[in-house]
Amino acid sequence: MLGSFWNIVSENPIELYTAIIATVGVACWYVDRRSMKTALNAARNHELVALRLKSQESKTRVERSLAALQTKSELARNHWQSHRFRNGPLLGSGFHVSEEDKKISYAARTGGQLFNKLNATMPEPHCVEVAKFEIYISAADRASIQIDNLAAQLSDPQLLRH
Repeated sequence: MLGSFWNIVSENPIELYTAIIATVGVACWYVDRRSMKTALNAARNHELVALRLKSQESKTRVERSLAALQTKSELARNHWQSHRFRNGPLLGSGFHVSEEDKKISYAARTGGQLFNKLNATMPEPHCVEVAKFEIYISAADRASIQIDNLAAQLSDPQLLRH
């Protein structure tokens, strides 16, 4: 059998070289394909890590906005209470809740609801879907802006002239 192989090789050396080159080409293609798959997986993992980090940064930004809103709400509430204490209640106001207190409570409650709704949509740590992270990041940016707008709407008391 080995003798017939060498007879074929000696009679057709070009076919042997062609077979060797084709085999080397297939081997190179296989190695290249494996390295491309490895590089693709590494790139995908890198993108997911970057998106996880960016989603955490977005969540932190929303938490800061909420903390600022809560601080500003408490300060506004204290300012209005001291303002009413210094100036006395308006005639006919009785025991009802003032419009300012309603605005402050609405802003604080809405900010908390926005934050809770955002937390409910946060992708799981083992999630591998890029779209979910992108949706969460854009929702977090919107929530942060809305909470900042709520904080900007809170006003300090104006001096009343009796």
